[in-house]
Amino acid sequence: MLEYLLFSISAGVVMVSTNLDNLAVLLGLMLVMDHRRSLMGFAVAHGLVLCLSLAVATGLSQSGLPEWIGYLGIVPLALGLRGIWHQISGVEQTDDTPSGAVTSVVTLFLSLSVDTFAVMTPLLADSSPAFRLAALIGAACASAGLAAVAAWGAPHAQKLGPRVTRLERIAPYIMVCVGLYILLNSPTDIL
Repeated sequence: MLEYLLFSISAGVVMVSTNLDNLAVLLGLMLVMDHRRSLMGFAVAHGLVLCLSLAVATGLSQSGLPEWIGYLGIVPLALGLRGIWHQISGVEQTDDTPSGAVTSVVTLFLSLSVDTFAVMTPLLADSSPAFRLAALIGAACASAGLAAVAAWGAPHAQKLGPRVTRLERIAPYIMVCVGLYILLNSPTDIL
């Protein structure tokens, strides 16, 4: 039971660390548009990302090539190393934030959640079904927690924005750790 809880917490940490940019954008959107629309777009996008990650992970684990799943760790590892390189070299990324309908908000958050998809998919694919469920519960709770932080922080967004941006600096390091975990972990988890 403890291993499921710990795996759930680790999936939640992955979810939070890969979505700090989404949190900053959500706080910004809540300043310029209806809070419900921004939160709904955030929730729908994260639900889609988790469902797609699970679908791809399930397909990969049932493909008959479980020994190759571990190599999916290269994706979060590469994204993490790229993020660390951008931090070291001083390259900054900019995001445009639309203020339109819920569909545009969902599209925005889906485009910002590619890193979440790239990290969660191999993490789920390299796990047994029980651990996948634990990971999804942890990730969903973390996503709900991010939405709650944004709802609470919307009135204080001008002060919180720079702090969230500074926290985003740890995300590449967590992606590197997840990538290494997936690469080094044996494929026997899924059997």
